Amino acid sequence: MLREESDVSALGPNTATAVGDERRRGTDRRRHSWRTVTYCGLHGRGRRKQARRQNHSYYLDRYEHSLVFIGVLILLLSCLDALLTLNLLTKGAYEANYFMAQLLDVGVRPFILTKILLTAGGVLFLLMHAHFRLLRVTSGKRMLQLLASAYGLLIGWEIVLLGVIE
Repeated sequence: MLREESDVSALGPNTATAVGDERRRGTDRRRHSWRTVTYCGLHGRGRRKQARRQNHSYYLDRYEHSLVFIGVLILLLSCLDALLTLNLLTKGAYEANYFMAQLLDVGVRPFILTKILLTAGGVLFLLMHAHFRLLRVTSGKRMLQLLASAYGLLIGWEIVLLGVIE
């Protein structure tokens, strides 16, 4: 006990109270929250553009323009996918996704709204976690790029189907 006190007092006169009393209170300011997305992400007021340390998972306040562009592209391709799917359905095709087929039975509006909201939520999650290892396989950034490519292939396939069905 005496040794610990002497070690603390050797650091300086104010250190004994700082070590004895935890000064940090409240939430961790480095935590990612919805305020980070709205205040920093949408308004561009955040300061952190790069990680402080390499090879760590980290949140940023500002997203790369290319990633935001890919996210918007994915949303637009998702909307185009919904429109092409509805067009194919009028020509006799069927929805292969069981969940979306059930939504189509409810109506067109719930189908489109759910599709866009699910896509937007996924894009936002991947954008926020662009610099994290996801599923111990790849980063959120790579997942966004892969998703954009997959949507591009899907749109191409639907255009081919529209040409074949007509």
